[in-house]
Amino acid sequence: MKNTDNKFWPYKPKISIVISISLAIVLLIIVAVVRSTTSWPSDASTNVVLLGILLLSLLPVLLAVLDLIIGKGGSVGYKDFKIDFGKAQQSGLSGFTIPANIGVPGMAVTDSGTSNILEILKQATSTGIVIVDLEDGYAWWETRLLVLVSGAERLRNPDKIVFVANEEGKQHVFQGWADPEDLLRQLLKENQQYRRSLYAARAAAKQWELFGPLELIPPDTHFQIPPVPVWMLSRIATSHSWMAFSLQTVFPNELLAEQYLQNELGIEIEQKPEGSRHISIARLNEVFKPVLLKQSIDMAWTNEKQTSAFFSSDQSYLAMTENGRYTALVSKTLIMNEALKSNFNNS
Repeated sequence: MKNTDNKFWPYKPKISIVISISLAIVLLIIVAVVRSTTSWPSDASTNVVLLGILLLSLLPVLLAVLDLIIGKGGSVGYKDFKIDFGKAQQSGLSGFTIPANIGVPGMAVTDSGTSNILEILKQATSTGIVIVDLEDGYAWWETRLLVLVSGAERLRNPDKIVFVANEEGKQHVFQGWADPEDLLRQLLKENQQYRRSLYAARAAAKQWELFGPLELIPPDTHFQIPPVPVWMLSRIATSHSWMAFSLQTVFPNELLAEQYLQNELGIEIEQKPEGSRHISIARLNEVFKPVLLKQSIDMAWTNEKQTSAFFSSDQSYLAMTENGRYTALVSKTLIMNEALKSNFNNS
């Protein structure tokens, strides 16, 4: 691995000093030229501009010093400054754990059976983070994961999916996390039928969206799903009109696309002799390796190692673990804010 990997600044301190001086000179020349032609900055704001130039020109040196500290395995700070990852973990989000196979383990689901997974999908798409527990590698089918990530990608929620599994005798071991959009893109490459079913299901659902909420049928006080119009050509839409609305709320089924998708996958894949593939740890890494984010901070590590892992990571979120077991997903910004708040209060 190159020395520049995971660094804030790729150059040595001596070169950084030269760059800082050069940057300051260039910025001063630019400000002088601008002032001579536009009268900006004014006399009142000159000091502020000069201070900004000073701080900006010092940035290469500061980044080089920060890389030097991290490279020696030290914690970053001044005197008693430290990052309390325990507090950061408590401030993070664990997420909602999806029941294995979206609550229908080991059984193909089509037609009326698709309603069994709707409630779980509603819970999953109402939270920011969901956890998929692969257990021993036989808990989830690819088809069910496709339904989950399809709904998450379409509704933009949840925006993070965390994977855990049984490993080396331990349960709930962190395997990585990813955005639903990235997961969906990778999963669609695995089977041409996945892509065909997805687009057919979404096209059928969009046709029913044109109707809006159900209208009251006079003179009775009940609601009725409208007859299939002659212009609706989708086989899925015309043969499963009962899925399009909720007779309890009279509003369109917000997860109709995913219900149609599960029905299609059940017919085209799950009910076939070969069935759907299971997702083991090996299969997870085979399919999602390009998009799976695995960096974590373990509470069993020393504070120096935790701090080094924090500053060497280029990810916006980090998984918090305890002896490898997933506990929460935490924003790096949140961790830094907690550190600054704690050290400010103790100063």
